[in-house]
Amino acid sequence: MKFGLFWQVPGYEGSTVARRHIETIQEITLGDELGFHEAWLAESPFYPTRPMSQPLIVAAAAAQHTKNIRFGTLATQIPLHHPLDFATSAATTDIVTGGRLDLCLGGRYGGASSQVMGVSADIDQNTSREMVAEFADILQKAWGTERLSYRGKFWQIEDVPVVPLPVQNPHPPLLLAANSDTSFTFAGSEGLGVIGTTFSQPIHNLEKHAIAFTSSTTSAKSSQNPQPFHIAISLFVAETREKAHGLMSRNWRDSDVIADGPPVHSSAIGGGRHDFSSGAGGWGTWNFNEACIHSIYDDPEGCIKRLKMIEKKIPSLGQCILEFNRRGRLTTEEVQRSMRLFADQVMPEFSSQAHK
Repeated sequence: MKFGLFWQVPGYEGSTVARRHIETIQEITLGDELGFHEAWLAESPFYPTRPMSQPLIVAAAAAQHTKNIRFGTLATQIPLHHPLDFATSAATTDIVTGGRLDLCLGGRYGGASSQVMGVSADIDQNTSREMVAEFADILQKAWGTERLSYRGKFWQIEDVPVVPLPVQNPHPPLLLAANSDTSFTFAGSEGLGVIGTTFSQPIHNLEKHAIAFTSSTTSAKSSQNPQPFHIAISLFVAETREKAHGLMSRNWRDSDVIADGPPVHSSAIGGGRHDFSSGAGGWGTWNFNEACIHSIYDDPEGCIKRLKMIEKKIPSLGQCILEFNRRGRLTTEEVQRSMRLFADQVMPEFSSQAHK
């Protein structure tokens, strides 16, 4: 099992937004030095409490300070992009990162953020998924030719030069961010990898989804694209469990809890879902005690025990993606100390880590 890192805030909310981006790059650089496998970056436009709107730019900047760590989007909000324009943006990032880019696709056509870009609110889930599948298909075809012609249901492209092309052969890996139950088999059937998260699916659900995903993978479509199964989880390690809980409780204030009413966060345009078909409810409804059930906040021994349990339940797990600073209320110094402790005392217990 490999370990990745995830940033969506980024950084400490006591810093300026500009400083928070620099802190994220510094933490990625440290992650590279410590041997973490990948840095995953959110795309969160129109969401002031998660001020990272351009993950490809952040990845390109961080790549200049790192040697081994890969970069991934988690997730690219594809309704905000034209597929051909995104194909060339991603290809450029693949070039400047030295072929270290993965792309996880997400977002729903018809959602509030997409409406800002002129997408109709009347698009239903089935149509949205058709558009996601076509978007991914255009990316892969664009990366396989110097001029693209495409006749799809939603996009028509006539003999357009595709410049530049990515350096990875045949192209950067493509995955799908999965929250709802049916997203896992949809990803598998479309030849995409998948990333689930304990913030919308408890571990026992992810165990079942991993089996269903493997059964649904399509060899014909996956021949040009790997189909790994990853999960993302909030984690923080300290010298003692009490210290870990004391620090992480700052990230879970009672005033954050969405108790009643529609699933809307006042700082986000249109808000976001906090309830999913898993029946677990979403993290927006959790207090700190509930968060501890679905996250790992512990001493090194406790983290190893929980991660070994996850590895046993999901033997097909390719990467466990760790978010050290959910909601961004820890300083970068606190985050970096935890990253170092994890690399020193937890990571060695998982021998398949790619580079150390």
